[in-house]
Amino acid sequence: MRIIVRYLAMQDIVDFALSTLRDRSPVGSGDDEHPGLYRDSHTVFLNGQVVQGGDVAAFRPGDQINISNPVPYARKIEIGRLTMSVPPHIYEDTAVMVAGRYGNRAAVKFTFMPVRFGGIADFAAFSKQLRPGRRMSEKARQDWLSRQPALEIRAR
Repeated sequence: MRIIVRYLAMQDIVDFALSTLRDRSPVGSGDDEHPGLYRDSHTVFLNGQVVQGGDVAAFRPGDQINISNPVPYARKIEIGRLTMSVPPHIYEDTAVMVAGRYGNRAAVKFTFMPVRFGGIADFAAFSKQLRPGRRMSEKARQDWLSRQPALEIRAR
């Protein structure tokens, strides 16, 4: 008789990813209006829906977990367009760390995903910014403006 046990423990992976993102996040200085807003805004999605407190207990094989940040400047922090006390590529480097630790249980990759709520939704709705060298429809422009750095996590 052979017993096969599948141990997903996706909550462990999400907790480690969130902890790593928070530890690596910049926190504003004393004169910042909202110090720690970026650090405290990392959000967990299960199949595209926000889950409160990062709780992924409802995860089932085949589901997808994403972690992203809805603050409008998250993309600038990721690509290094702001002067900060921490290096850029917070999500990209965290993806490597999480994959290194849990790569046998989950496929983890860095990507950009549309986030359509919070500060980024307001920014995308009212920004006049255009993608350099491109003509695009209003829908495509809104989608481009709302794309935020993200981790994508799937069980192996």
